[in-house]
Amino acid sequence: MRAVLVRVHRYAGLSLALFLAVAGLTGSAIVFNEEIDAWLNPALFETHTTGTPLSPDVLAERIERALPKAQVNFIPLDNKPGEAALLRVEGKNGAALAYDEVFADPVTGQVLGKRLWGACCFSRAHLMPFLYLFHYTLQLPGTWGLLLMGIIGCIWAVDCFVGFALTLPRAGPFFERWKMAWKIKRGAGNFRLNLDLHRAGGLWLWGILLIVATSGVAMNLPDQVFRPVVSLFSPLKPSLEEIGAKRLTANPKPAKLTFDDAIARARQEGAKHHWRITPQYVFRFAAYSAYGVGFTRAGEDARTGLGASYYYFDDRNGRLLTADIMGQGSAGDVYAQAQYQLHTGRILGLPGRILIFLTGLVVAMLSLTGIYIWARKSHWFRHRLAARGRGNQSRESASGGLPIAAE
Repeated sequence: MRAVLVRVHRYAGLSLALFLAVAGLTGSAIVFNEEIDAWLNPALFETHTTGTPLSPDVLAERIERALPKAQVNFIPLDNKPGEAALLRVEGKNGAALAYDEVFADPVTGQVLGKRLWGACCFSRAHLMPFLYLFHYTLQLPGTWGLLLMGIIGCIWAVDCFVGFALTLPRAGPFFERWKMAWKIKRGAGNFRLNLDLHRAGGLWLWGILLIVATSGVAMNLPDQVFRPVVSLFSPLKPSLEEIGAKRLTANPKPAKLTFDDAIARARQEGAKHHWRITPQYVFRFAAYSAYGVGFTRAGEDARTGLGASYYYFDDRNGRLLTADIMGQGSAGDVYAQAQYQLHTGRILGLPGRILIFLTGLVVAMLSLTGIYIWARKSHWFRHRLAARGRGNQSRESASGGLPIAAE
């Protein structure tokens, strides 16, 4: 069985190594995506006006007046003083736009800049969105990137258990021998150092690595893999996609409600449960004829814990379509709600984000050390080293035993 596990770990690791190295490094970079993006682009993210922010309806109206071909579909409501509002837009009546994000002064409605989220490549304005999208799609067209990275996450999750099993000692006092797998030997040669880094690094962060792998599957393959597997252990309420399937239309009618109306409806729903809610963002899904409002309740923070809760309303009559209240539902529902926050570390706030940042670096290290270990153990690599050694000996003999300058 151990020989089988070694082969599984070897070939799974080799097939995933470069993908995981890229995902780990980009994942570390985007842990602080918002902060780095704002630091790189102060002209887009900073404002110098003071005063009361415009209502969502007025802000959207001013943006659409300045950009006649654009229609606002997402408005943040939690901007701090001096912060620009980052709105998302789409083309009116299906018109194509060269951008889908608009930066605006929330007090005056002045447009500060525009960009296409995820566009290539390394300009200051596009760097962080590009890395973010590349992290989970590799910028492949359509859904191919989502599927590929989701499959990689599945294989990685299984390989986490295989790798763990291979660290267990085969004989002797179990704990006495197993504790050596958790250590890095000082003064060891390159091969032993890489082996210890690979084995100990994987053990110390094993739980975090498994969480990152499974949460990646949850976000890339939610309906194909994650929800069917979780539903085997706990019932799940219908997903937004399942609820919205009956409402999906290619020719949506104009909304009768506005952004302000949707926020007012969210406050009414919260009051029914005696909640004092703080709306965080409001958005419209035209294809589903629905508005959504993300909000927090008293004592909650949208950026930590399980994040924001959501209400979804019919955009013509204000009827509540569904609610996704963080922490409510079956064990499977709560587990599903936690996936994004677990993957980004936000569930633990800043300490969790720092942990995920370091985990991304460790993932890259495990990938590279795994390749090195395989190369050193492989017959091909040993053959190449032996051939090179014989070549060096031949050249030394030809030069009378003196070193050759090119060497």
